[in-house]
Amino acid sequence: MKKIILLFALFWFGLSQAQNFITHTADAGNISFSASFIDHPELNNNPSARIIAVHNWNPPGSVGVYNQSPTGVYYEAGSINRWAVFNEDGSNMLEDTSYNIYIANDAAITHLHSGDAIHPDPVYSIVNHPVLNGNPSAIAVMSTYWNPSGVWNNANYGFWYDDVGGADEWIIYNEGLNTIPADAGFFVATENPNVASMRHQATGSNISNNWTTIDHPLLNGDPNAIFVFSHNWGVSGQSSNVVLDKTLGAWYDGSNWAIYTEDISAMPENATFDLLIYDPNLSTVDETLFAVSVYPNPVIEWVYIEASEIITNISIYNNLGQLVVENTEEETKLSMDLSFLTSGVYYAKIEVGSTNQTVKIVKK
Repeated sequence: MKKIILLFALFWFGLSQAQNFITHTADAGNISFSASFIDHPELNNNPSARIIAVHNWNPPGSVGVYNQSPTGVYYEAGSINRWAVFNEDGSNMLEDTSYNIYIANDAAITHLHSGDAIHPDPVYSIVNHPVLNGNPSAIAVMSTYWNPSGVWNNANYGFWYDDVGGADEWIIYNEGLNTIPADAGFFVATENPNVASMRHQATGSNISNNWTTIDHPLLNGDPNAIFVFSHNWGVSGQSSNVVLDKTLGAWYDGSNWAIYTEDISAMPENATFDLLIYDPNLSTVDETLFAVSVYPNPVIEWVYIEASEIITNISIYNNLGQLVVENTEEETKLSMDLSFLTSGVYYAKIEVGSTNQTVKIVKK
C-alpha cells in the first residue's frame, strides 16, 4: 500500500500534486497515422493538461526503435478526447517506439511564438516565465504543442539565455537556424519541488559515439527510471555554445542512462542538456512514513535537518548528480555547514533505517 510522505520545510512540499511521469509505447491499438494516443486517467478528457514528451529507445520490455522525426504533443477532442505524441513531419508513427511523458500541468506554461514572444531575429522566440526570467541557472524542458494555433512545427529546438545588453531572458531557438512558424506553440516546464533536476554536459569522458552517458543517483542502475530533457545552448561565451540540429532520444546502456542522436551522428563535445527526473522519494514510498524538517530553506550557511526517527545518513548532491557533502552521524537532528557551496539547487538524500527521502535545498 502506498502512503504519502510528509515533508516539512520552510515551505510545504505539495505532494498532493504528485509528480506524474509515465512511459508510453506506440502500438497498433493506439496509432493513428502520425500520432500515438495516450491512455492515462489524468490526461483523458483533460485538454488543459500540459505535458512534455521525449523519445525513450529502450524502456524495459521494448525492442529498441529509432525515430528520427521531431515529435510534438497535441489533444484530440471529439470522440477520442485524449492526448497524443505525433511526428511533426507528418510521417506515420512507428510501432514499438516509446516515449517518456511528464505530466507537468501547473509546473509548465503554454508558450506561443506571437506577440511579445517574437524576437527581432525570426529563429528565436522569447520566453516570459517568472522562474526563468533573469535566471540562467534555471532548469527547463520543452515540447512543441500543436493545439493553440494548429501549426505544424517540424524542427529541432533548444534553449539559450540571452544576457546581451541586459536582456536576461530565456529564448527558444530553432536548431536549424530557420524561421519559427508564426503562432507555433510550445509547452515549457521548469524545475519544481516535486521533481529532481540536473544540467548535464557532454564531455570527452562521457561521450561514446552518438551518445553521452549521464551520472545521477536517481538514474544509475535503474532501467525503469524516467526523465525528460531539452538541449540548452547556455549563455554566450560558455563552452556549452553548441548548436545541435539533431533529433534526440534517451536510452539505457545496461548501467546508465544516456542521451543520443537518432541519426547515429557523433554527439558533439560540450553539448549541454537540462533534465527533469522522476524521484519516487518526492511522491510516495512503500509501507513507510516518517517526517523530516529542513530549515532554513533557502540556506545561506548552516542547514538543520530533523526527523521523527534517527537519521543514519545525509548525502547532498548538486544538479550534476555529484555528491558534494555527506553526514554519517546518527541523530534525530543534524546540522551541516553548506557555506562553501555555490548558489544553486541541491538535493539532500536523507536516510532513516532502510528508507529515504529526497529534499530539494536552495543555496543562496
